[in-house]
Amino acid sequence: MMKYTGYLHILALAVAIYGTYHQVDAVQNNKPFSPALAIALTVMLLLRVPNQICVATREFHGWYSVFGTLMGAAGFAFLGYTEYQQSKKEKKE
Repeated sequence: MMKYTGYLHILALAVAIYGTYHQVDAVQNNKPFSPALAIALTVMLLLRVPNQICVATREFHGWYSVFGTLMGAAGFAFLGYTEYQQSKKEKKE
């Protein structure tokens, strides 16, 4: 199982690179409230959780990593939501 969840790390990296590209593009086009990066980082962190759970079943301290990753994902998700709301507000003005 751990072997297969390890491949999610590669996908997670691709998602983070994609989100970073879109965030840079948004900033260059005067759209600083784009939620692209926050959403990409949320997805990236969530894709890493299954592998971290595999590690945590072998090493108890791995659960700290799982918890930290989930907290980080929640933070980025909230940031993405906030940026989305702000971009909607900017479009109305």
